[in-house]
Amino acid sequence: MKKIIIFIFLLLTIMSFSYTSINFSFIFTFGSTNTTYSQIIKVHYIDDSSVSTVTFNFKRYPQKVIIDDEEYVVFSNEQKFITGSGLFKLKYNNKDYEFLLNNEEYIIGFDEVKPNIKLTYYTKEVSPNDDWYNDSLKLEVYSNTYCTLNVLGFDKYVYPGKNEFYIPITLEDGKYNTKLRFNNSKGECIKEIEFTVDRSKKTATKYILLGIIGLFIGFIGYNIIK
Repeated sequence: MKKIIIFIFLLLTIMSFSYTSINFSFIFTFGSTNTTYSQIIKVHYIDDSSVSTVTFNFKRYPQKVIIDDEEYVVFSNEQKFITGSGLFKLKYNNKDYEFLLNNEEYIIGFDEVKPNIKLTYYTKEVSPNDDWYNDSLKLEVYSNTYCTLNVLGFDKYVYPGKNEFYIPITLEDGKYNTKLRFNNSKGECIKEIEFTVDRSKKTATKYILLGIIGLFIGFIGYNIIK
């Protein structure tokens, strides 16, 4: 009970500074489990004072994760990590992950949970004319879990963290509105996008790149035979 009171006091003290010009963020870990373990609270300075809460869904516990070069042990899906919003960098099983938090309660599911998708970029003007510039629909998304993306008849597997996809476009020229459906056994998340298909906007990108590649190969060949 004493630890909880101290934690609440620290949290209220920190949040009281959110109305000043000081920007910071922090990571607290707390939670109730059936396991006795020691808890270490560490405060990290970063540039965002918006608060998000992160929990982890694993098939088995405990699990070790690394956040901002600090190792933490996750004992249950009730254990919470309070941190700043923005880019959240994580290392798990020797793999690096990036998640995007926006002042929310965020569940990272290495065992499936309902998809929480942040769409950060997509190609608004697609020109599928084989000039190697915007020939396909590019999507950049951050996912909290494993799921499948269905768009324009294509299925793409989505991993936790940042994902990039290039969707071939065979549509006629014109304006389109379509849905991105992210689903798994726990639920679905839908995003809508609008984009234009215009094959008349042809660039010299392909020929420039081919020219650079040709010069590079010629330079290597010249140095080999001289």
